[in-house]
Amino acid sequence: MRKLVLWSRRIVAALVFAGFVALFAGCWVKQLGFLAKAQFWPSVLAGSLTIAGAIIAVSVLAGRWYCSVCCPLGILQDIAFRLKKHNAQKLASGRARRIVRLTAFVLFMAIGFTGLGFSWIEPYGLFGRIVTCAWVGCTLGFAIVALAVWKGRVWCNWICPIGTVLGAFSRFAPFRLKIDAEKCIGCRKCERTCRASAIAIKGKGEGGEIDSTLCVQCRDCTVACPKGAIGPKLECPKPKVEDAKPAGDEGLTRRSFIVGTAAATVALVADAAEEKIFDGGFADVSDPGIDVRNASLKPAGSHSIKNFKTKCVGCQLCVKACPNKVLRHSMRLTDIGQPEMAFDRGYCTIDCAKCSHVCPAGAIEAIPSFMKPTIHIGEAVWHKDRCLAATEGVNCTACYRHCPVKAIERIEGPNGAKIPIVNADKCIG
Repeated sequence: MRKLVLWSRRIVAALVFAGFVALFAGCWVKQLGFLAKAQFWPSVLAGSLTIAGAIIAVSVLAGRWYCSVCCPLGILQDIAFRLKKHNAQKLASGRARRIVRLTAFVLFMAIGFTGLGFSWIEPYGLFGRIVTCAWVGCTLGFAIVALAVWKGRVWCNWICPIGTVLGAFSRFAPFRLKIDAEKCIGCRKCERTCRASAIAIKGKGEGGEIDSTLCVQCRDCTVACPKGAIGPKLECPKPKVEDAKPAGDEGLTRRSFIVGTAAATVALVADAAEEKIFDGGFADVSDPGIDVRNASLKPAGSHSIKNFKTKCVGCQLCVKACPNKVLRHSMRLTDIGQPEMAFDRGYCTIDCAKCSHVCPAGAIEAIPSFMKPTIHIGEAVWHKDRCLAATEGVNCTACYRHCPVKAIERIEGPNGAKIPIVNADKCIG
């Protein structure tokens, strides 16, 4: 039975990982799109309370199964972990790890709520940047894989904000794994096989502890144990006496951390549901063929730059879906890794809305293609010094003929040739 559960988990994880690789390679996007929309943080940003609530419910009852079989970055670390034989898994004290995890989580939330987005270290988006070879993602991805080969899920244990949230919910899961002290012989095989550094054996006949905030329910330890001393056990634990805070101590307690995390998640969902308005125009394009703007240009369906930056996790699915390669990842510090529009390699067709249908986080709202001509994302700018009609008196009508919404009008210029002007009321950018 233990091996059946173990191999079932491995098969599901392998299928999910293969599905994500195919999805980011541009294969079966419609069929596999549900994988992206089933990710925890994108579902929170998109206001999908059913999905986010289901993931939290599983974590509360049985631990971090999500991190084991649904998170592509977590599965990637598991693959890397198996490339090397491990003798010991302890990296540092639990106190140091908790401080780093909480600090990383606070920074993640602070950066997100200040308008810089949640894409920096969000695991699903980071995996997307690794697969699509966005250089920032590849650099960090190499470090994560190297750490996984060395000590397992170091990223999950120390940095990942989603792991921190789900770990807090799974701390007192009634169906979490436990060690039977009477059966334990102190061989420490479970310690060596644990990819999450979650197991601490005390000695023969003394059993040990499994940190449920770290345990990702991979079940390798249940098979590695020669005496069958590890398994799920229904238990409703109470906090240890030494964990209690003295009266008057205003420090951070486990309960306050869990409550604070839940409150932050609810606030984020409420913000995601709030109706946004468009922020405004854009700076002039300086050089032909190269877009240089003070603000990123975002696709139709983004509502506003603020909305896009807040919700986008930088997974690059929309970049892969764009048929004309208009979308690419930004190199600006304020939205690094998130997509922006650039027209040096192509143009955005008036009847294409593919990017809006693959976004799992609600950064680009799904729109029907017939609605796209009515959505304003910017305004075209006429450069007199580049216009043949203005500089050479040529009767050029290229922009006038190609504008799909008839926003270009022509008036007589100083040299007698008709020059274009942009009707701001019609132009959609």
